[in-house]
Amino acid sequence: MQYNENPLFTDITSKDCLKMLNCFHSEEKLFSSGEMIHHFSSQKPVMGVLLSGTASVLRYEFNGSRTILEKLEPNSVFGEILAFHSEEYEDIHLKCDTACRVLMIDYESLMKPCTNACACHTRLIQNVTWLISKKTMSLSQRVEVLSKRTIREKLYCYFMQESLRQKSNSFHIPFTMSDLADYLSIDRSAMMRELKKMKEDGILSSEKRMVRLLPEHTAGV
Repeated sequence: MQYNENPLFTDITSKDCLKMLNCFHSEEKLFSSGEMIHHFSSQKPVMGVLLSGTASVLRYEFNGSRTILEKLEPNSVFGEILAFHSEEYEDIHLKCDTACRVLMIDYESLMKPCTNACACHTRLIQNVTWLISKKTMSLSQRVEVLSKRTIREKLYCYFMQESLRQKSNSFHIPFTMSDLADYLSIDRSAMMRELKKMKEDGILSSEKRMVRLLPEHTAGV
């Protein structure tokens, strides 16, 4: 595995990656589909890299309902924000959607000053800071979606964000319909009815997880 292909290790050589990972007490772990990868409060703070597979960051409510906070794909980095205050996130878990291979890194070892003041460790801290900034921007986009008043507005805002992210009016969404409803914090049946209406109004077309926005017909949004 070429770890330096991951954004966490940008501008760090493969040799330096392996050297640092040994110092950080890192280890690779395999998880099956549906298995819990990490509970953000019950374990010591970690940062992780999803080497393969897909996973979801989930929050469970007291009544058993869940909200999908984030969808992770290969090369995603997790824990870089929650690791700061893990004791405050007792209901947040990371769960496999498919079989996953994960690199787990001890967060305290990662963030403590390097006794050798090596350039690669300094670069790694800079990369972590950049990832936190990127994650903060992603969270602000999520807040924008959730702040919309109607189901149609939430759906359209999310689809517009995906269209911009994937640089196309036609794009693939990383969710099943049930997961999309959980991510948007809306009722699945109500969401499906609204999607049908949006198709009838000429706002979009869709086939399974492929969505195509029709910008010439969005006045009714």
